[in-house]
Amino acid sequence: SRRGRLAGNRGAAPGAHALHWAPGREARPWPPPGPEASERLCLQALRGGVAMSSECQKVGQDLSVDVEVASYDIVGEVRRQDFSLHGAMDALKARISLASSGQHVMWTLRMRFENQVWTLQKRFSEVAQLHEVLKRRLAEMPELPPKSTVRQFSQEYLEARRVGLQRYLQQVFKRRDVMNTAEAQIFVALAAHAPNFRRPGCVEPMQTVEVQEAKFGIVDFAYDASSGILVLGAADQSWSSRIDTRLTNVRLPWEEDAPNVPLAQMSLWKQSQTDLRFEMQAMCRYKSMISSCALFLRPEGSGLCLCGLSDGSVGFLPVGGAKGTRTAGQTLPLLKHTGGVAALAVDRAEQLLFSASKDKSVMVYELRKQQLLYEVRTPSPTTCMHYCKEQQRLFCGLQSGIVIVWDTSVSPMRHAACIPDPGTELSGCPVAVVDYEAASCTLFAATAAWVTLWAVRSSSESLWGRKSGQWEIQSRPTSISWAASSRELLVGFSTGSVVVFDVDSSAASYAIPAHTDAVTSMMWMDAPRRLLTAGADKALKFWDFPSMRRQPLDGQLGIAENAPAVRISTARCRVPTATTSNGDAPRDSPLGRSAGVGQGGGLQNGGYPAGIAASPLPRPSDPLAKCPAAPRAAQHAADPSGVAATAPSRISAPDSDDDLTGWDR
Repeated sequence: SRRGRLAGNRGAAPGAHALHWAPGREARPWPPPGPEASERLCLQALRGGVAMSSECQKVGQDLSVDVEVASYDIVGEVRRQDFSLHGAMDALKARISLASSGQHVMWTLRMRFENQVWTLQKRFSEVAQLHEVLKRRLAEMPELPPKSTVRQFSQEYLEARRVGLQRYLQQVFKRRDVMNTAEAQIFVALAAHAPNFRRPGCVEPMQTVEVQEAKFGIVDFAYDASSGILVLGAADQSWSSRIDTRLTNVRLPWEEDAPNVPLAQMSLWKQSQTDLRFEMQAMCRYKSMISSCALFLRPEGSGLCLCGLSDGSVGFLPVGGAKGTRTAGQTLPLLKHTGGVAALAVDRAEQLLFSASKDKSVMVYELRKQQLLYEVRTPSPTTCMHYCKEQQRLFCGLQSGIVIVWDTSVSPMRHAACIPDPGTELSGCPVAVVDYEAASCTLFAATAAWVTLWAVRSSSESLWGRKSGQWEIQSRPTSISWAASSRELLVGFSTGSVVVFDVDSSAASYAIPAHTDAVTSMMWMDAPRRLLTAGADKALKFWDFPSMRRQPLDGQLGIAENAPAVRISTARCRVPTATTSNGDAPRDSPLGRSAGVGQGGGLQNGGYPAGIAASPLPRPSDPLAKCPAAPRAAQHAADPSGVAATAPSRISAPDSDDDLTGWDR
């Protein structure tokens, strides 16, 4: 041990990786894990250097089935020799594995779950079908033994197939995320042979509300639970439809005005005081694509709904303004990129908007005065962005595979670190999504092949990141959220599923079939244990996760513990078109309320009266307004490479490889 301050675990089994910890030190496995174990996640110090257990119930059930391929039998009719053309075709079909008729192999599987043992008869095609479903649902799946085109019944071939099939089934049905899927439970007939098994279990997430976008697929959303404000940004997801719309908007010589067919729209919704019901307030439409959304609210209740557009501008919609539809959406003045806007972030305390574009620029815009403060450059275009208000850090994921950390406590903001260092083997693949937890200073970054966790550390002179864990994935990630209460990482994928990674077990533990199309955005609320997911299938869904200790949000009255299942759709909403000269809807224009599953325009809500207007929720005082504003410098030295290299202004204890003091700060 280093300086005698790390004590060993005397009760550990021989060869086990005991966890050594001393106060003020980061927990590390000792002895060092082997090559296979090093690839698994080993994040031990998310809370001040102590490996803590989760505070809430983890999602899913702890299920594991032992599978053994006991034997195999060749079944099917053996036709007599027929030298006719019809007989030759039947013989050929019988030898092709794609045909259902003819001779085939039935595999006898012996299942063992707890004290129950049973056998099943399965064809290899049934295993292949299950593999395709799980491959789309889960983040990673082992390789299935290849299926031959021509059926073979030799003893050597069948024995090799039996060994490979048994290895695959043992790997699959030992995994927790696989056994928590309905398809795997039906495949092994778990409900019929395990009397103690229940489905659905009380530890599974339940969908409570679904908000439907009528016209376009949802690209991004922003939600404030305290005020009950919901912003949806939707855009046309079909490339053929987008081309047709652009051609339609071209003004022909005999037309007085060019058509104004929108490609995207941003809508503002208001939550009811009593339950999770939403009523549309206003909508604005754009001829450019929407890439991201953000919500800026002031303590007095006013604010702006923001959306990044593909033409380089940022559209806005006032909160509490005129109701109705605006056919020509407004944009912020003096804010214009030369490329499309890729991501938006808002600092409510300083009333700043961070806008990242594909033109390698990040602009900082002051929303109160509506003026551009400054602009910084990045080495490559930004793909995603996350702002941490507690530490005043801005994380920008780039196409080059690195995450740039900016220190926003000074003006202009300073470049603090690159995670990982440019040119390393981990960089190169574009960063898809990022998230950050300020309590443990942990950065979560996902690319097309990996989900990586970085421990962000700082000293008086610099800031850096050290890799603390990594998962391999096979699908493209589109969103990511960290659930601190249960120590689980939620990752949304382009396949429409949300995979839950358990940090304590270092593996994927559950998969939610959230959407029929790609998951585009997610938001996690840790206090009520609630997940919001948006997809390209025009749906925004609310999921309630299991919790042994559920807490309501401070000052929030609109979210109940047991909210009834509601399906809200904009298909029945009749939003009147503005008739004023400036394009705004009249203030007294009525809005059609959202309709549920039932008939008519009312909301069928299991006992709630239809068509109740939603009144504003009580607005608590903004906690960010009490925080003192950080000093802002007047000078800023630009780096010749395009990224400022000045160290952050925060002061912390020195850190080095010789002295680990200060790692938990």
